[in-house]
Amino acid sequence: MSNGNHTGIIVGIVLTTLALIVGANIGVGYYMRHAKVVDMYYIFSNSCPNPVVLQLDIVNGELVTNEADVPETEYHGPTYWEGWKKAPFEESSVNTTLWAIDIALIGAGIFAYILLLTFEEGNAGKLLKMSGLFVAYVVLAGGVVLGIYNYFLHKTYTVENHLNAPIIYLYDDQSREVTVKLDVNGTLTHTYPSYDADAGWTVKTSPDGTLTDGNGRQYEYLFWEADAAMPIDLSKGFCVKGEDTADFLEAALSDLGLSDTEANTFIMYWLPQMEENPYNVIVFQTTTYEDTVVLDVDPAPDTVIRVNMAYFGTSEYVEMQPQDLKNMNPSLQEREGLILVEWGGEEIAMP
Repeated sequence: MSNGNHTGIIVGIVLTTLALIVGANIGVGYYMRHAKVVDMYYIFSNSCPNPVVLQLDIVNGELVTNEADVPETEYHGPTYWEGWKKAPFEESSVNTTLWAIDIALIGAGIFAYILLLTFEEGNAGKLLKMSGLFVAYVVLAGGVVLGIYNYFLHKTYTVENHLNAPIIYLYDDQSREVTVKLDVNGTLTHTYPSYDADAGWTVKTSPDGTLTDGNGRQYEYLFWEADAAMPIDLSKGFCVKGEDTADFLEAALSDLGLSDTEANTFIMYWLPQMEENPYNVIVFQTTTYEDTVVLDVDPAPDTVIRVNMAYFGTSEYVEMQPQDLKNMNPSLQEREGLILVEWGGEEIAMP
């Protein structure tokens, strides 16, 4: 084969490889970035010991799910709403898949060139061997690319709930230094006063609840927010008309052990986000929240009251078994010694 023909074939291989790379990047990239949006939720239920992939929806006031085997099944008493898989794919998933395709195609181009040189040698045995290796490479590279694509296709992403405005009050029957540390299954996004990742907060308490830091600055409470991977317990709760939200929260927060002052601050923060909804599904989190956000307080408080509200707005009434709020926390009358009170919440993004 002449040098001119040889050069032409090399150029042809390179151009073909580049064309395949460009075509794959445009075609596969477009598909992965514009695929139909599908939300899948893992639901853990007392009746389902193993996790089942379900799609949540609300139809005629019932929590309804869609499964591959049972297209429309009423799912009574869901316990944990923990994760989702969503397309379009994340940009990092798209880029990783495209890089895998590009590398596979470049390798195929190089292999094609080696195969060409072997053909020119005229060694039939070597050509057969190289042809077999080329086929094996194509199968292996294709399998790797499909494996990467399917991994991202079926990947379950952890739910990141934004824990909004949790604030911590400390009341004491004496004045003393107290250290509060947060162990959050997630990332702190805002704190005030500034939170030291190693030392936490150290403040001096007082009977009226005023907290004083080492610089003499006084605070009403400690404030923090975080993005955290927290399972949401939907097994029991309340569905409340938006216009009745304030009245409901006044009664519920009293049952949960908050004082009027604490409850008023809670309601003033959350009410503007909730009262315009036709209905609000409201579930106060207990174990799931306490496992997600662990408080390390020194000295240990004598009374701990933690209130975390998860909610989502809905256009239809949802029938739910109500929670027993009075037995979740110590009552206002049971407060004694060093008292820690915390409240916060999160809006659940429903499909």
